[in-house]
Amino acid sequence: MGVSVLAVVDLLASPFFLVTGVQGIISAVRNLRGTPTSRLGGGGLLLAVDACVLAVGVVCAVAAMDLWRLKKRGRRVTIFLMSMFGVFAADVALLGFAETGRAAFLGGSAGCIFCLGAVLYLCLPGTRRKFESAAVKAIRQGGIS
Repeated sequence: MGVSVLAVVDLLASPFFLVTGVQGIISAVRNLRGTPTSRLGGGGLLLAVDACVLAVGVVCAVAAMDLWRLKKRGRRVTIFLMSMFGVFAADVALLGFAETGRAAFLGGSAGCIFCLGAVLYLCLPGTRRKFESAAVKAIRQGGIS
């Protein structure tokens, strides 16, 4: 059931990143067309960052489908994504503790704990066995010699 929950979390996160990336790209393109000096500075950088956000949305969707189908690639990608999101959540928690307030600290801490738990769950031996192919499972059980 834990793999299903992580697949749903990845699937729900993907539209957020997709929409945010598309909106950012549209905004960056408008900014680049508006002022000629913005091409030299932050406009191009903003476009590149928004393209990365869009790519994360696509990766989240692919990882969700792979997790749902119990493919090894989905497990590996989700471990990477949860590690990345965990670092971001820890950053939000630290900034919340230092500057913005209690809500950011609690939200960032909860996100960091969830991501850490997800990574630990995906690294458990029982969970890793779920992602093995049928041939490997048969060899371990002694069915194929």
